[in-house]
Amino acid sequence: MSYIRVNVKKPAGGGAPIGKSADVVVWDLDEVANWAPRDGKKVAMVGNITMLAGKYATIIQATQSTISAPPATSEGDEDRVAFTQVPEFMHPGDSLEYEEFVANMTNKRVAVGFRIGGCDGESPYYKVYGTPCNPLYLVVEGQDNNEARMQTIRFQQATPSRNLPGRYYGTITYDTTPVVAADTTDVDVAAGEGRYQLSDNTAATVITTMSNAVNQGVYTLLGSGGDNPASITAANEFILAGAVEWTGDAGATLTVRAYAQDGGNFLFIEESRS
Repeated sequence: MSYIRVNVKKPAGGGAPIGKSADVVVWDLDEVANWAPRDGKKVAMVGNITMLAGKYATIIQATQSTISAPPATSEGDEDRVAFTQVPEFMHPGDSLEYEEFVANMTNKRVAVGFRIGGCDGESPYYKVYGTPCNPLYLVVEGQDNNEARMQTIRFQQATPSRNLPGRYYGTITYDTTPVVAADTTDVDVAAGEGRYQLSDNTAATVITTMSNAVNQGVYTLLGSGGDNPASITAANEFILAGAVEWTGDAGATLTVRAYAQDGGNFLFIEESRS
């Protein structure tokens, strides 16, 4: 859908600060199998970012109050205005894991995501800086004195971009993916947002709900393939696009967002599938 001009009014909450997760996501772009494209309006990212086999996104913890995920700043002369993107934050201490992260991510092509909102009723999303075509690069500055041991972590683009940071609504591949037991009809998502690997079943199995979901939580089911892959129909607690049934074949994915209802129940509405 292409952009249609609309009036831009003050959002709910005005210009007050909005909560950001302390867990900052970093993707090594050389390990990404599929980058979520933007829709025709040039900001919202569609579908999921998927990784090559055995590759994962990395979390690095920020001191929450130091996170700066700014809107891109435009610059340039007439007919060549572009945006610069310099997200940054501080990380406490100087652990071995931090130093190994720096040693192995320096001079790598990366993208960075900050989880925005979701604590005060608004829909959360990731503000994503960098793309496979115009990546970010890690720049660090350390402090170790009688005042503190802190690291300033900054990401810079070598070339200004014609795009603003993206808004990503999909899930993220981490190094642990919970496995759903065979013949399960109620998927327990207590492990939190993200991906859940289905198992081949002993007989035809229809998933009817998810337990321990949170309001606005985003969950992706990964198909198992095999003789009896699980399926989900547009019934029970699921609302599927076009009311089209989903089957968990090998390589198939279904991403849903949870919406809390009265009485502690949830509706799970499809956001994307592959």
